[in-house]
Amino acid sequence: MEEDTTTREKDKHGADWYRTLVEEVNDLATVVDSDGTITYVSPALTRVLGYDPDDLIGHEGYEFVHPEDRERNADALETVLSDPSESETVEVRFRHADGSWRWIEAAMRNRLDDDIIDGILLSSRDITERKEYEAEARELAEEYEALLNNVEDAIFLINVEKREKSVRFELERLSPSYERQTGITTKVHSVCLRGTASS
Repeated sequence: MEEDTTTREKDKHGADWYRTLVEEVNDLATVVDSDGTITYVSPALTRVLGYDPDDLIGHEGYEFVHPEDRERNADALETVLSDPSESETVEVRFRHADGSWRWIEAAMRNRLDDDIIDGILLSSRDITERKEYEAEARELAEEYEALLNNVEDAIFLINVEKREKSVRFELERLSPSYERQTGITTKVHSVCLRGTASS
């Protein structure tokens, strides 16, 4: 009975409903065969990467992946091919139609046994902004680390935890010059002060 209901629901929606759904979703849907050749790309491709779907169909996906990321992409594909129960998520740079590189996060699932999909299904999204933010954060962290390690002034960072009747001060980071001048390290003197909390 449940199976009949599901079948009627599918028939009620029809091909146009599913086609519209695929066209409207934000994620990019791609199907490749076991050799990595693209057999289908959803219309979201134009919005995400600037191509018309026909520009990619029939080409190997590796052609558009950054050379440094191709091995990682191939390993993920091999994993889902060797074990259809497994899914893999990979982050690679994909060439945009304008020649720039966009970071794409793709979740791969083996659907070769599916009579309709008949391939490896990839659900992808553009994560370029996230990657750029992460790179900026790493750069700032490196600059901070260089500053902390090279200044002559004594620098220390303190965590302050306010409790009901007191305030707890804990040394989090010390510059090498501070350790040289005072002999205090975070390892031997993590809690240095206690004070009375003010109302």
